[in-house]
Amino acid sequence: MADFLNELDASALGAQGISGWSYGLADQVRFHELDALAHVNNVAYLRWFETIRVRYIQAYRMTTYSNDDPQIVVRAQSADYLAPMFQDEHYIVATRTRLLKRSSLVMEYAVYSGGVTKATGDAVIISLQQDGKTRRDHNAEARELIIARDAPDVV
Repeated sequence: MADFLNELDASALGAQGISGWSYGLADQVRFHELDALAHVNNVAYLRWFETIRVRYIQAYRMTTYSNDDPQIVVRAQSADYLAPMFQDEHYIVATRTRLLKRSSLVMEYAVYSGGVTKATGDAVIISLQQDGKTRRDHNAEARELIIARDAPDVV
């Protein structure tokens, strides 16, 4: 049985021929992710990006989603679909922080399968107070982890 949805660090990604990324998840295309043309529907990629984003946010200790922690909000997101994917295809989705600001960041995503980049994307993420309006600085531990693992541009 294949091992899916386990965290892959930079070393594990490198062993798969994927360099320059610090965090990833391996998975397999499921039937419900297909569209009428029998390839992966565009919305599935956005769901994959969401899955890895939530895991990344927790692994990098940005929030625990408790009442006292920041609300982590997606302000904008985009995806570029580069090659079709099909049922049962194994893939790795990777992410990293490209730009880190006091209370926001820009994440990048890529989906790889068979040594080919199938999709890329990015998202602007904002850290807010519990009121859902007021910006909140990232905590120091999360900033340190992001800088150490991803080496983003810091503003």
